[in-house]
Amino acid sequence: MLEFEQNFFLGETRDNFYIEPMMKCAWAAELEVLDAIAQICNKYNIRWFADWGTLLGAVRHRGFVPWDDDLDICMLRADYKRFLQVASEELPDGLHVLNLYTRDDWPELFTRVVNAMHVTYDEEHLRKFHGCPYMVGIDIFPLDALPKSQSEEEHQKTLIKTLISCSRQYASDPEEIISLLPDLENLTGVQFDREKSIYNQLLRAADHVCCKHNKKKPEIVTLMTVNARWRYHLKYEWYRTTEYIDFENITLPCPGNYDEILTVMYKDWRTPVRGRSTHEYPFYNKQKKALQEGLEARIMRGEFLK
Repeated sequence: MLEFEQNFFLGETRDNFYIEPMMKCAWAAELEVLDAIAQICNKYNIRWFADWGTLLGAVRHRGFVPWDDDLDICMLRADYKRFLQVASEELPDGLHVLNLYTRDDWPELFTRVVNAMHVTYDEEHLRKFHGCPYMVGIDIFPLDALPKSQSEEEHQKTLIKTLISCSRQYASDPEEIISLLPDLENLTGVQFDREKSIYNQLLRAADHVCCKHNKKKPEIVTLMTVNARWRYHLKYEWYRTTEYIDFENITLPCPGNYDEILTVMYKDWRTPVRGRSTHEYPFYNKQKKALQEGLEARIMRGEFLK
């Protein structure tokens, strides 16, 4: 386990933003999951980097951005594949790999490593994850090469977006999506098994298309799996070197050219400005609500009177 000073878990104000004690526990739990990932990467010589708000926090705050509640990392696609090949076997008991290849219902093109599948107040779990009962995880994003041609890039983007859109529509209009499968097979070179989850296969096909240009020596890479955000054109050379930066009580590997990367992602990134989160802050509010609603339903059924 990682070591934390006791005052780390106290509520505090950073950059005029109050961080409650439970968020500190969640941060510590996330760092434990990240440490498990890092140990696997060290063992297999897999390169990884802090990404998104985690990279921003490392460079600007030497820790979490005060209003951030998760950890994001990235890997070049070749390293990402190598990690997925060994992760399930190498991760400690209780940690789970969630992606298209471990769950048919997984809705994303990236991977999440989580410390549980539900809220738990098990004593051993609470001890291991510093009093945080909520499911926490690390998002791992693969970096993929972009083609040199603008027309090829537009074609790739359109195809990925089409596959994602079809996966979203499948539940409400399966016959329409199934009628499109022959065309999608011709466009992607992927054959769909009509007896298996079409939803999952559509997203796997999108993942396949993301990798289309990775065999060529890349000049530009991008986080293609995040809603096809091609606007983030990142030079491959920016990831050639690694700089280790203090982050709370650990150090994180960051791309050597983090300045250029952060400028592409955030423009003026040096001045702390609380922006809109991509999800409800804090993330565990949904879990807390689901737990409360579940308990209330059991009370209404009279389960605690039996």
